[in-house]
Amino acid sequence: MIFFFMLAAANTSAQKPEWITDYNNYLKGQYLTGFATNEGNETSDFIKDLKASAKSELIESIKVSIASAKELHKSESAGVFSEDFTSVTSTFANAEISGLKTEYYYDKAAKTGYALAYADKNEVKAYYKANISLLIQKIETSIANAQQFETNGNKGKAKKTFEEILPIFDELNFSQSLLIAIGSDDADSFQYQKMLVLKSNVMQAISRLQTAIIVFVKSKETNFGQSVNILAPKLKAELSAHGCSFTPTLQNADWTLTINASTREGNSVDGLCFSFLDAEISLVENRTGKEIYSNNFTNLKGGALDYNTAGRKAYETGLKQITDEIVKSLEK
Repeated sequence: MIFFFMLAAANTSAQKPEWITDYNNYLKGQYLTGFATNEGNETSDFIKDLKASAKSELIESIKVSIASAKELHKSESAGVFSEDFTSVTSTFANAEISGLKTEYYYDKAAKTGYALAYADKNEVKAYYKANISLLIQKIETSIANAQQFETNGNKGKAKKTFEEILPIFDELNFSQSLLIAIGSDDADSFQYQKMLVLKSNVMQAISRLQTAIIVFVKSKETNFGQSVNILAPKLKAELSAHGCSFTPTLQNADWTLTINASTREGNSVDGLCFSFLDAEISLVENRTGKEIYSNNFTNLKGGALDYNTAGRKAYETGLKQITDEIVKSLEK
């Protein structure tokens, strides 16, 4: 491309490149540009900072374009874009624009550095149009997966999957706003109407699933005949992290978590007593009677100076193994 040849030729000559001497008119129209200059000794940090400043100016020019385009599209589209433009401008602060390049020149006599950041508008448009289509497809696939989880009764997993879609809308909004900022006149490539429908569906689903799965816990935990409450709180915490809430009434529950656990004596070695925990854990979907998770844990070992304390140690030993197994089951 002639542009790159000109840049290379300019930088190898003793004269300042044209993008320095006539920046206000250079590359306007076809390119997004940002320019920066500063005096100082030429060091790696000096070059890095100068290029960053040029990029920052380019980004600021895009933000100004978004602000000026906001009212136009708001009036044209009955306010559809207003919220999007307001929220997206802040995301440009640390943005990486696809295809953005930088040039640098240092005037040794004047001890002054110059940097140019630039990106071909046509290349940027092509990239972000394709990116919009890719993100729309990604959202549609994730929605289908979330709906399948919900259909199968896994409300917690469904809610989590719907929530994981929200950041993709931010990426989508960034691409759409960038196209508008650089003057893309292909309205269909924005896919705004499709985005609005998809986002509405996701928000409605999240609202619908706020109560998530309601769980009734039936627990019998003993340590040498004495009632304890060790496994149930931890298992509740893990289920809660997966979108579950809890009820004291079986009739109001979607799932029932049953815990039966007890300890028994092991051997004693040099004054150190060992106890073993045996636990049966079951998670059942009440509507269908389907057992979502079931496992028997045996010989979970704990050691202490007496059997009672060793039994509690065995519970502590079992906690991580049991919770890890349940989480693996829920995330399948």
